[in-house]
Amino acid sequence: MTATLDLTGFDDLGGAIALPRSNGELVFDAPWQGRLFGLVVHLCKSGAFEWDEFKVHLIAAIGDSGVDETCDPEVYYRQFAEAFCRLAAQKQFFDADQLELRTVTEAQRLAHDDHDHDHEH
Repeated sequence: MTATLDLTGFDDLGGAIALPRSNGELVFDAPWQGRLFGLVVHLCKSGAFEWDEFKVHLIAAIGDSGVDETCDPEVYYRQFAEAFCRLAAQKQFFDADQLELRTVTEAQRLAHDDHDHDHEH
C-alpha cells in the first residue's frame, strides 16, 4: 500500500508550517535535516502514519517552541524533529524510557562528561 503524500500545506509560503525554501528548492543547513525529512516522508509513504497526523504535531511543536519564524532551517528542523518525536511516541515506534536513556547518554558523550581530567572542553 502506498500512501499519497500531499505537501500542499507545506508549499504555502505564507503558511505557519511552510518548509524552508530558496528559489523554490528545499533548504537543509545540515545533513541530519535532509535525512530527517526523508525519513518522515518515507514512513508516511509506507503507511506508518498519515501526513495530516504529522502536521498536527508540527503545528503544536512550532506553537510550543514560541518561535513562529520558520524560514530558518535550523529552527524549523528542530521543530520538525520535535514533531516527529511526538508522533513516534504516540505511535509507539520506540520505547520512551530507552529513548530517554539514549538521549542522556548521547548528551553526556557529546559534552565529554565521560572522563575525568584537569582541562575544560
